[in-house]
Amino acid sequence: MKIRQISWLIIAGLAFVIPPATIPGHNELAGAQAVEKSVWSRFTAKERKRLEAGDAIYQYVQSKGEDGMTHGHARSSAVINAPLDRCFKIFCEFDQHHLYFPRKIKSEIIKTRGNESLVHNEFDFYLVTVEYTSRFTVDTKIRRVDYDMDPDYEHDIEDTEGYFHFEKIDDTRTLFTYAATKVDTGLKVPGFVMEYLTSRDLPNVVLNVKKRIESGGQWTKHD
Repeated sequence: MKIRQISWLIIAGLAFVIPPATIPGHNELAGAQAVEKSVWSRFTAKERKRLEAGDAIYQYVQSKGEDGMTHGHARSSAVINAPLDRCFKIFCEFDQHHLYFPRKIKSEIIKTRGNESLVHNEFDFYLVTVEYTSRFTVDTKIRRVDYDMDPDYEHDIEDTEGYFHFEKIDDTRTLFTYAATKVDTGLKVPGFVMEYLTSRDLPNVVLNVKKRIESGGQWTKHD
């Protein structure tokens, strides 16, 4: 038998003997595939197709709370064609949000302490200005920003809570999700009306964030 043939037989044999984890690059590839699978796991095949085509997906999520009651919240997602770190860096410029968030006309940082920023917001809702101050809590480890309203400042609504989350799909794409887990205007607005409003506003927000980041932080809603 020729030496070349013997060499190939040895290599083939090693492929069955050496555990896959010891093959260079295997762990990295398996890890990347696992991350991508987990990112897409909460979407149907149809929703994933829309996301990859550049659309925004709106979902109303319901779950049982510790009180035994059924609770729900709205969320919307979009795929941003930019690396995870770039997305998070641009988004965390909170004093720039009024340039691209729908309805928002002011986003002024009052103070920053550690991973928290207090931001005064003003929104234009059909010629009515709504003001309140949000507390943004930044988690750089999981690339998530949680927000709630600071009641110590003047506010035109009762309460609001939610989060913005960035998840890596691959080296050039990021999944962005905006969730409004609590919206209390202080008015007796029927649940289906609130769901209708959020179903329109949340997708608009994620699409504007997508445009802003994909432009390298240059796009504004007035372009």
